[in-house]
Amino acid sequence: MFHYPDINPVGFQIGPITIHWYGLLEIISFVIATIWLVSRGRKPHWQWSRAEVVDLEFYVAIGAILGGRAGYIVWYNLPYYLHDPVRMLAIWDGGMSFHGGLLGVVLACWIFSRGSRNHPFMPTLDFIAPAVPIGLGLGRIANFINDQLFGRVSHLPWAMIFPAGGAQPRQPSQIYEFLLEGVLLFAVLAIYSHRPRPAGAVGGAFVFLYGVFRFLVEFTRQPDIQLGFVLGPLTMGQILSLPMILTGPAIIWLAYRQAFTSSPVAAAAPETAAAEN
Repeated sequence: MFHYPDINPVGFQIGPITIHWYGLLEIISFVIATIWLVSRGRKPHWQWSRAEVVDLEFYVAIGAILGGRAGYIVWYNLPYYLHDPVRMLAIWDGGMSFHGGLLGVVLACWIFSRGSRNHPFMPTLDFIAPAVPIGLGLGRIANFINDQLFGRVSHLPWAMIFPAGGAQPRQPSQIYEFLLEGVLLFAVLAIYSHRPRPAGAVGGAFVFLYGVFRFLVEFTRQPDIQLGFVLGPLTMGQILSLPMILTGPAIIWLAYRQAFTSSPVAAAAPETAAAEN
């Protein structure tokens, strides 16, 4: 059995200003994602300027925060927040939902594309999708550091005792999520989108793969204490992931039938494939 490393949740402190690891890692992930997207945007089949990338990242950040908070309130703890509505604004106390954040990001990309003459909605989602696992992965590391979202009781050799989880060893589900939702998902999407794909294909792949990874990891993760199991052995995270597993392949199928707005990616795909065969 591994011992949980007792890590101070405070990353550093400058005078009265305290920066926690969660916020610090989110800032780091934002910077890394922006740098990577700027480099990615220079490729001929993307054609995004630095200014456009920064603008998109601003929209996405706002959408992720507002959507993530709204999703958590509605799906995970609605009675508590209805009883004390002011607490809805206390984001610093925690309480964010990835699935809500995803909806917020999709809406943010739609708003961005409405004001852009160069980047339609679906290609915009395709462009941003491979960068999302960067924030997901580092966010799971922050969950591990903060001793939260740990796994179920287990006696596997790598199980560990989390201080907030009681005296029994538990699965380090945050590390599983880091490896699947962060490292593996980023690698697959980065490789898949390296060549031109039809509009919507990369976004559809993200939706499907994240849904599968999250659904599987939830079997090792301790259910939210205020909810427990929602439907038989399924948690809220699994219930919210099921639509992703179902719609992801449908989006990919529609993408390859050219059902979405044409883009440089979609237009270049047949020629590129022919040149590489």
